[in-house]
Formats: sequence, structure tokens, C-alpha cells
Amino acid sequence: MKKHRIIGKRTVTYALLATMMLTISGCGEKKVKSDEPTSNSKNLTNGVEKEDVAGYELDEEFIYATADFSVELFKESVSADVEEGKNVLISPESVVCALSMTANGAGGDNLREMEKVITGGIDISEYNKYMYTYNNKLTQSNDVDFHIANSLWIKDDEEEIKVNNDFLKVCSNYYDAEAFMAPFDDTTVEEINTWVNENTNGMIPTLLDKIPDEVVMYLINALAFEGEWETPYKDTQVKENQIFTNYSGEEQIVTMLHSKEDIYVCDDRATGFIKYYKGGEFAFMALLPKDENELNEYVENMSGETFINLYENRNYEDVIVRMPEFSYEYEKELSKPLMSMGMNTAFFDGADFSNMATTGTGSLYINRVLHKTFIQVDREGTKAAAVTAIEMSAETAMEEVEPPKEVILDRPFVYAIIDTQTGLPIFLGVLNSIE
Repeated sequence: MKKHRIIGKRTVTYALLATMMLTISGCGEKKVKSDEPTSNSKNLTNGVEKEDVAGYELDEEFIYATADFSVELFKESVSADVEEGKNVLISPESVVCALSMTANGAGGDNLREMEKVITGGIDISEYNKYMYTYNNKLTQSNDVDFHIANSLWIKDDEEEIKVNNDFLKVCSNYYDAEAFMAPFDDTTVEEINTWVNENTNGMIPTLLDKIPDEVVMYLINALAFEGEWETPYKDTQVKENQIFTNYSGEEQIVTMLHSKEDIYVCDDRATGFIKYYKGGEFAFMALLPKDENELNEYVENMSGETFINLYENRNYEDVIVRMPEFSYEYEKELSKPLMSMGMNTAFFDGADFSNMATTGTGSLYINRVLHKTFIQVDREGTKAAAVTAIEMSAETAMEEVEPPKEVILDRPFVYAIIDTQTGLPIFLGVLNSIE
């Protein structure tokens, strides 16, 4: 397939090591992100020459491969929690960024497994170019504030780990990632948590309690998004003391947002709507299973193709909507879901990460994939945050007018925050109960 090349410099801010994703809420003054950790860390990328690199246009190959990963990760990560009635939320974009950087350090069978799971078989060197274009696109809006940051944290002990310069160059050129050498003691924990707190606007205050002895590296991506609804809610559209029936059948008193939207989505088993954020480059999409007892089954049968098709086949027609205001946090360790998807070798001693670094204590492998999220949906807009940390260890014609459709979100539903150019989900979640 012929690729279309886009040339340009990245302008996104650098950061630490793990993956993070941020807010969608009322537009305001843009936040200034902290690029530099404290003096306990040494910036290794000061000597790495930044290059102009080429990106690819976002074609169907990238969109469907990324949608497949996003939905499969969602299903594998949250299925048990959905069955237990928990509220769930992951950020596929956040996880993809962190894992893509990590895959650039892999080789052999390990790399082939990671490419199959993350990129749908696209060579990682090609996928870097897609991600370069996509991440730049997400941050170029004049109507919302979307911030992306990537970085690496490396233990300051060359006997345990020595990172390859070529790996640093790729992460720097395509992901704007800076690399920091740090002592991996309590001061490093504090630095990482401070960075996490700052780059999620305080929504995720901490990521780490401590750094395990065997851990020698973290890879982090941070994304921050703030935006208002394109069509704000009037006071008369905000109704107090409304009823939401949760997963267990219990009625909860909520504040409902009443509106008439103009984009309706549906398939054989769910109806829903799309509501734009200011500028129209991002949108909230809600999906309500037609059978109130089929939420779990609906999630199990989702696929990347069906998700993208829902967006592409959207209908421009009036739809009466009621949606609750809600807010919650979610946390998940993603190693088991990723292994269930076929990425096994990366998590065991003997994994090939020779393109990333050398170590004197054994082979590098992924110890944990830490993921935290936060969301708040209200009359002003949406705030959402996520952090994903890859923890590396080294060890051994006139027609009859029909009445408007209705989508009343007064029981558990699936929702997403999507990029409207591609239809890809930035966040995917299930609201089972009002917390």
C-alpha cells in the first residue's frame, strides 16, 4: 500500500515514563506542563539530535487496526468488572502510545507478537509514522486543549541497564519523548507522582507507592484534553432529582441533562447518540443496549469494525436525549488482558528487548502495565484523565415525518470519547452505577 507522507516537526510537550491521558471540560486558559523533573534526574536526550521525520496519512489500515486493539483491550480489561456491576473506563489511545514506544525496543518473536496485538501486523517502524501524524492531529485544535507528553525513566545504574541510543532517537523523533536517568529511590517516586499530578491537572495525584527493586525502566505517555460542549446546556435542561436504575436494579437520584441532539447511532442491539465538543473534532458517543439485561453481552460482542461502522453509519436526525451527570475513577493492571490478546513473550524472562537496552542482570521484560483513569461528565462538558505506565524489569423526496428517536440513559450504558475524523475511541467506558 502506497503511503502518503506528511512532513513536519512535533510540537507536543515532553514528559516522564508511562502513559497518561487527560481532560475534556470547559475551555479555558491553556495549562503549562512541566517538562523537567527535579535535579535528582539527568536528561539523557540533551545529546540526542532531534530530526525532522515523516508521518503517514491516517488510512483505513491504521484506523481499523487501532480500533481492533482498542475494543479488544476494552473487552479483555473490563469484562469481569462489568459483570460485577463496576463502572469501568480505559484509554486505548494512552495504552497504544506507551506500548508503541515499548515495541520499538523489541525484537524477534517478541516484536512479532507485539505488532500482531498492537498494530494489527503493521511493522512498528511504519506504525510510528501513523502515531506521529495521529498524535499531532489530536493536539492541533484551536477549540479544545489537548496535551500529549511522552518520556522514559531509566535507573541510574549501567550495570543493570544501558539504553540503546537508537531506541532513544526513535522515541524522541516520533513520540517527542525525553529520557531521564534517575536513582529509582523515594525521590524518583516523588518526581514521577509530581509529574503525573501536574500532567493530569490534579485528577490523578499519584501513580506509584514505591519502585520494586527489579524495575529498571518506565515508559510513560500523557494526554490532556479540555473542551466544552459545542451546544451548551441551558439551566432549564438540567433536571435535579431524576432516577437512574443501576446494574442491581436500585434506583439512584441523579441530575439529568435533557437535550435534543441531531446525530443518532444504532445497530441491531443498541441505540445511541453523538454529542460534539466545541469545534467538532471530538465527541461523546453513548450506546444503550436495547435489552436492559444485555449490557454484558453487548460488550462481549463489540469489535473494532462494529464500533467504527456505528460512527460511519451515523444518521443525522433528531434524537431526544437524557444523560446523567457522573464522575468516577478506575484502575486496572493490564498485563493479563494483553497476554489474553496474544502478547505473551513480553511479560516473561527471556523476552527480546535487545533493541531497547542491555542489562547485566538478565533479560528485560514487562513487569506490569499500570493504568489509571478519571472521568467527569456534567453540564459544562467532560473532564477525563488517564495514565498508563509500562514497568520494565531486568531479572533472570417527502416521506411521513416520524417522531424523534429517544435515547434515555437512565440505566447502565456504554460510552466513548471519540476523535471525529477517524471515529477512534480516546476513552471507552461503561457506567453501571452513579458514585
